[in-house]
Amino acid sequence: MRCLIFIFGLFIFTCSENMQRNFNFNYSISLEPTNNKKLELWIPIPQSSEVQAINNIKIDTDGLDYTIEDEKLHGNKYLYINHKNGTSTKKNILISFDVNRIEPQSVQYDDIDPGNYLGSYSVVPTGAFFSKIIEKHNLSKSNVRGIYDYVLSGMHYGKPKEVGDTYYNNPWLSEEGQYGDKAVNRDQVVGLYKKAKSENGNYTFGNGNSVYACDIGVGNCTDYHSYFLSLSRTLEVPTRFHMGFTIPQGTEGKIGGYHCWADYYEQGKGWTPVDISEADKAPEKTNYFFGTATENRVEMMVGRDFDLKGYDQGKVNLFIYPLLEIEDIESKSFTKSFNYKNI
Repeated sequence: MRCLIFIFGLFIFTCSENMQRNFNFNYSISLEPTNNKKLELWIPIPQSSEVQAINNIKIDTDGLDYTIEDEKLHGNKYLYINHKNGTSTKKNILISFDVNRIEPQSVQYDDIDPGNYLGSYSVVPTGAFFSKIIEKHNLSKSNVRGIYDYVLSGMHYGKPKEVGDTYYNNPWLSEEGQYGDKAVNRDQVVGLYKKAKSENGNYTFGNGNSVYACDIGVGNCTDYHSYFLSLSRTLEVPTRFHMGFTIPQGTEGKIGGYHCWADYYEQGKGWTPVDISEADKAPEKTNYFFGTATENRVEMMVGRDFDLKGYDQGKVNLFIYPLLEIEDIESKSFTKSFNYKNI
């Protein structure tokens, strides 16, 4: 298949008190020529659920054959291109779809077994390390709000890559600040980022490494919610990890990057969303983001450690941006962009 239009069944949202938003989303990729070397490409595909309806999916792969694959562990879908002869010209790929998203609170999802969301992921462990934290700070299964508040109080939003960049300075990080259980300063946070980048490691912000989040206490949404997952699952609270995009308040425009959040399961109540990093950036909404996820977003994938057909780099820790291999070697020979428009 080279160009296809999907029309998913429309969902009728019965909770009239929930806010809703309707928008079109464009996920664009520009691939550089591979000089006729084999290329493989993987792109997440959103799905309809009890909180979002995805309709009118249009896929244009610029002449490259593709399949839509199932990610079986968490029930996601993704586009897979395996072009053995590669390309001699640039290829522009566009995935466009309409979204009707509600503002969910507690939700009873069909066909989701909470028991599947209690274990560890590769960089989101459970058990002894986090049991000590739970005991020290009197966290409990019966008080998930206490886990939320603990992560919120211990984490600081920041992604400093260089001394003096935006996230290095106030209001994000301060010269006097000491962060995380290891009481590091902002220079050490930058040093860990550079070390991880040079060694292709994951002990830095943005990888959703829950041990790093505990130790260092500086990161983005992946780190906040991975920390929450490790604590909650150690307490045997089923908890899921979600990735997607936040949609700005305007009528149309560009989207800078991804966002992630979590939800936890309570018998008789269903799955309740939490968005701790957003609460940290907007303290006046701390109560709102425990139990509510704004309608200004679209979910692309649920879970971690994805097994993708044909992918040679092992399990995929986070899957929101395109993954490209040329002759079975990971490549960044592409650009990506994301746009939205209200409908």
